[in-house]
Amino acid sequence: MNLKNGRYLTSILLALSLCSCDKIKGAFEKAVEEENIKSTRVALAKVNDKVLYDTELGNLFTERMSSKDSLNIKERYVNTWVRKTIMLERAQTKVDVEKLDLNRRLEEYKYQLIMHEYERQFIAQNLDTLVTQDQIKKHYNSNSDDFILKTNIVRGIFLRYPNNAPDLKKVKKLMMSKKEGDKDKLKSSALAYADFVHLEDSVWLDLDELLFGTPFMKSQAEVTKLLKRDNFWEVSDENNTYFYKIEDYKIVDQVPPLQFVEPQVKNVILGRRKLQLRAELENELFDEATKNQEYEIYFKEER
Repeated sequence: MNLKNGRYLTSILLALSLCSCDKIKGAFEKAVEEENIKSTRVALAKVNDKVLYDTELGNLFTERMSSKDSLNIKERYVNTWVRKTIMLERAQTKVDVEKLDLNRRLEEYKYQLIMHEYERQFIAQNLDTLVTQDQIKKHYNSNSDDFILKTNIVRGIFLRYPNNAPDLKKVKKLMMSKKEGDKDKLKSSALAYADFVHLEDSVWLDLDELLFGTPFMKSQAEVTKLLKRDNFWEVSDENNTYFYKIEDYKIVDQVPPLQFVEPQVKNVILGRRKLQLRAELENELFDEATKNQEYEIYFKEER
């Protein structure tokens, strides 16, 4: 071996030695850190030979939490862990684990998680989230039967006044008036004294939600009869008086106006776009793999 080669070999050995030392040092420091964690952690619960340590709860707490909130979260987590661990240990004695084919199931679950995240990222990067009014109208007109009402809906003016509010007797007169001046008076009165105010009579509302907790709460059949019979409802209980002026309504099993289901229609359109993107992604990857000869199929169907 000549001198030049000897120096070269020495350099390589020195580099390997330093590299090995760094790896050993890193492994040693990691082991010391893990041992320190183990020596300082506190056991919170135990079920047979399984122990729950405080280090496993680290991600549950935030700096903004009060000590009381942290204690409540810790208590709930520990109790849940104990119950689940007891259930799991008992289940393992009653179930033939080998027959479950756990490895295959875990692989399938892992595949589903990975694919879900990959598809989520792909869709987030490629989804066209702009849905125009023309697109919404077109889909609604072509698929209106998909949006049949499950509840009654109404549009109108809906007010709730405390019984001790002044000039309650004038409210109905102002609500029924067509004069612009009276509309302004009604608005001023409602904003000053009413504790529930809905003056936008072009907006459709779910009638069941509107009637919840009011004396108007009746069976759906009775409410439907009331809708058809009268467009002004007034009723009082021990605390409040309710004034409902109904401009229009749609009942169960009818097709709702577009305005009421517009958010739903938009979500359907976006959902279809997501399905289309998933199919495009799968086809694109398959075509690319075919072009690059990344797979082979050995099975041939017998004919």
